[in-house]
Amino acid sequence: MKKLIVYLVFLLAFVGCSMKGKTPFDNPELKPDAFCKVIEKPDPLLMGTREGRFTRAEDWSDLDKNYVKYKLIKYEDKYALFFYRSWHSGQRKVREWKEWSINVQEITGDYGVKIYIQGSNVYFTMRGVKEPAKMSRVEN
Repeated sequence: MKKLIVYLVFLLAFVGCSMKGKTPFDNPELKPDAFCKVIEKPDPLLMGTREGRFTRAEDWSDLDKNYVKYKLIKYEDKYALFFYRSWHSGQRKVREWKEWSINVQEITGDYGVKIYIQGSNVYFTMRGVKEPAKMSRVEN
């Protein structure tokens, strides 16, 4: 009986951990609950999943490594963007569908966030970032 209880506790903990933090990156079945304002249809280069890393700092003593990832999809007749960002060495995170604006080669959002195309590359920048982060495509 003791072994059965230990097994059940372990099983429940394992299932709980596997359900925690599900995102559209690893579960395409998750449906958007917010949609972008489309000024003009996005360039195909912005579509799909991209990620990048950058350092943000007020001064050298306050370097903060950041990771950013997004997924832009067309859902029915609308566009939806799932956004993930971690900072303070992963201690702070944002992961949610965003109601940002799309205008061909540029996506803009809160806090001065801007995802844009320059040449054949996609970049991410925001308030307080000195150099934009080049983003790379992630295959789903």
